[in-house]
Amino acid sequence: MKETRFYSIALENIDGEINRLQDFCDMLDKNPAEKKKQIVEYKKTKYRYAAVSNVWAMFYFCHRLMDIHKDTHYLHPNVEPFLLNNPSYLSLYDNAPEEEKPEYGWYYGTLAFTDGEIAKLEEKLPFANDWEKIELEERLGGLRFAKVCLDEAWQKRKDVSV
Repeated sequence: MKETRFYSIALENIDGEINRLQDFCDMLDKNPAEKKKQIVEYKKTKYRYAAVSNVWAMFYFCHRLMDIHKDTHYLHPNVEPFLLNNPSYLSLYDNAPEEEKPEYGWYYGTLAFTDGEIAKLEEKLPFANDWEKIELEERLGGLRFAKVCLDEAWQKRKDVSV
């Protein structure tokens, strides 16, 4: 499996956030008294982590299993339907140079997946009670962060000066 510049940059940025979130929760897990004081932040961090790590997993497995997913736009079966339901992203993939199709699949497929997850959560937001709203906002923040990481990596993928 070829690790591209785009893949490396995106994964490194998303990994950084996952590690930061895990470190915070691990620190509190080792200190129950402090965890009790910061339980709200702890739970918010867990919700954000869940969202970011979900995008990470889809992106990672699209890349890792790309050889067996050539016929599905190089995408994991949980991701491809999102690309197929987004005509503008699908068109960009279809018009990509053949040698760049895997990257186009990973980028636009994962973006479509993330957009779909964001849309599902945003639908629930107006009906959420106080704590549900906090959970949804943290998950949305994590999804939006992952999307920014993908966008930045996509912009930098051909920049050799970085």
